[in-house]
Amino acid sequence: MAKKIDLRTVPRMAHYFRDVDLAGKSHPEFVPEAFPSNCWNDDEQWPAGFLLRVAVRFHHLWATFGIRNGERTIHGSEPAVCFSNFSLADLIAVRDGFRPQNEAATQYALTFPVKIAEKGGIQPIAHWSDGRAYLQDGAPLDLKVHEDVQNHYRFVDAGYNLSNQFSGCSEWRWPYPGNYHRCIANIEARGFEGTTIPGLKLICKKWSGIGVVVPDMAAARKLQYDILVLIDRGVVSATHFDHILVCDKLPPRIEGLGEEEMRRAVSRACFDFRSCIAVSTLTAYVSWLDFSSRVLILESSSPRKPAMEEGGCWLWFEDNTHPYVRALVKAGRVKANKMGRYLASLDELDPHRDLRERQEIARELSEQLREKFGIGSTYFSVLNSQCPDDQPVYCGKPWGGGYYITISADDDEG
Repeated sequence: MAKKIDLRTVPRMAHYFRDVDLAGKSHPEFVPEAFPSNCWNDDEQWPAGFLLRVAVRFHHLWATFGIRNGERTIHGSEPAVCFSNFSLADLIAVRDGFRPQNEAATQYALTFPVKIAEKGGIQPIAHWSDGRAYLQDGAPLDLKVHEDVQNHYRFVDAGYNLSNQFSGCSEWRWPYPGNYHRCIANIEARGFEGTTIPGLKLICKKWSGIGVVVPDMAAARKLQYDILVLIDRGVVSATHFDHILVCDKLPPRIEGLGEEEMRRAVSRACFDFRSCIAVSTLTAYVSWLDFSSRVLILESSSPRKPAMEEGGCWLWFEDNTHPYVRALVKAGRVKANKMGRYLASLDELDPHRDLRERQEIARELSEQLREKFGIGSTYFSVLNSQCPDDQPVYCGKPWGGGYYITISADDDEG
């Protein structure tokens, strides 16, 4: 029987996220006109953690020309997504305030097993020197035309060196295969509605085994929310994202650790984001019965007035990891909508009741569940529509829980 491979410890490459200052000289040439409505960010400052959550929730990495100090570091007619070597030593150095060997390293990243990444089309960078093209390890390429090297490998000039450690820091590029400039022209002409900046789609099955790097447990729980949304909506499998590595939980140093000690150190630093998914059929049924009974009792005991407004009404749960919520997800009573809100259907309520009456019943139900189980929830309703993916007309709180992607690691509203 073949030995199971621990994807957490195989060689990996990383796409690191950095803080972006739109008022500075190192921001992308093309940026979105606005983020989705559940993203709260400063107009000019985009922290690395914010951009990581946006990338995971919307399962997309932008292709760029790697602007640094106003200059492109990726050459050719099409952009790319950048990757570099990944090491725990770099994460520990960044965490502890020291200079990492790879100066691109941050505590926010997505990592890919090298073999899977290269098989999926992520290529080592090339550089051009003395009329020849070379890979970073010095191996010559059978490409004679400068433009071919630019377009196939998104090369880096041999004389351009961001880290001053070019020879010791492996880099890769995922070259965008389409016509980037045509896509951007279409976005500028027609707007962002229904379109995305060209880039790498993280949900493709060939990228299975993705790791996520975050600095602490507060950030890990935010990313857990985002990954569970993708799993619960069936966008990715439960194993598509392999682990969440928490830098705060890494040891003070890794020098001198043996293979087994290293494996244990990595295991201790990884947050088990999937453990909450395991719910028995019996537990799911008991929770469904409890929820259904509560709604039915509220329906029968709540007074009625003539209906003035129509529309759908749901109970919106803020925490998608709570055992009661997970049980209702298992039972099919709670589903994540397209934007990532976890909504419970209120099937026992008469749909002909006034919409505001159903909102008030949802408030009462929310209070019951808060007192009994400590769950945060509120109502979510859409005027003149029964679609949970439509924009809500009424919502119980301005924001709350993991649904909102904010620039802060705090869980509560501002």
